[in-house]
Amino acid sequence: MKFVAIGNANVDIKVFLEAIPGQDESIDALAITMSSGGAASNFAMAAAKIGIESYIIASLGNDELGKFYLESLRRANVNTSYIKIAEGVRTGLVLILNVLGEDRRMIQSSGANEELSPSDILERRELISSADEVHMATVRPEIAESVLEIREASWDPGMRMILKYKRKIWPLLGKAGKIFLNEKEAQELSGERDPVDCAIKIAKEGTKEIVIKMGSKGSLAYVDGETHRVDAIPVKVVDTTGAGDIFAAVYLKARRRGFSIDDCLKLANAASTIKVSRPSGVDSLPTWDEIQTMKLIFYGK
Repeated sequence: MKFVAIGNANVDIKVFLEAIPGQDESIDALAITMSSGGAASNFAMAAAKIGIESYIIASLGNDELGKFYLESLRRANVNTSYIKIAEGVRTGLVLILNVLGEDRRMIQSSGANEELSPSDILERRELISSADEVHMATVRPEIAESVLEIREASWDPGMRMILKYKRKIWPLLGKAGKIFLNEKEAQELSGERDPVDCAIKIAKEGTKEIVIKMGSKGSLAYVDGETHRVDAIPVKVVDTTGAGDIFAAVYLKARRRGFSIDDCLKLANAASTIKVSRPSGVDSLPTWDEIQTMKLIFYGK
């Protein structure tokens, strides 16, 4: 089974804090880590960890951060041969502030991510066409359109892109086979409040499958006019980075293997539960066996 992820390639610097310092104040961090990041990168690493032949199409700067990123993904068994190296720009960088008991805060510099172009997608047409699944994550509309001209793909647009390009994203939804959103993204994109209403409105554009992640309220999938909803697994959250991306990777693998929609959601929930319970990094990504065990423990057969 071969998956191709398309999207951002970043280096994440995560700072874990008890509180945000006030103006002209200084505090000690609980921990500071540096790792490869970006939604597409997280998806690709998660896919590799659950036994999938994993590729990524993205753009990096020709700098030390880019070299760090490449080495990180290669260690995670992701094929990086199709990454573009852009001269004269820096690799994308994200500063993530994790405060105990609060949602994370992110400050980012897109850098070389802006250099990925429709022509780069066309140059990689053969890889895109040959994959079992192609997953687009936080890509600009022109990149999504270029991919969807080649084949059907799953798409996780992300809140930043929805806020910036909603009018351009909307006409493309019907060309994507599956759309992955969290609850806030679904509300912003559709203009509805109830998650089911959000999914129904998006489905009217022609999207075959809408999957909405709702955190502690679980997840749902709207497929062929039917709503499938699964409860979340209770968990003490350590780090939510990449949870939605492994959710998507596991859901797509399960769909490819012929699991029912409900079981796909349960497996994806199990994967993201394990992920958020651990500090971020490649080692925190669960294996397929761990995911199946978690599903069995919480949901039963």
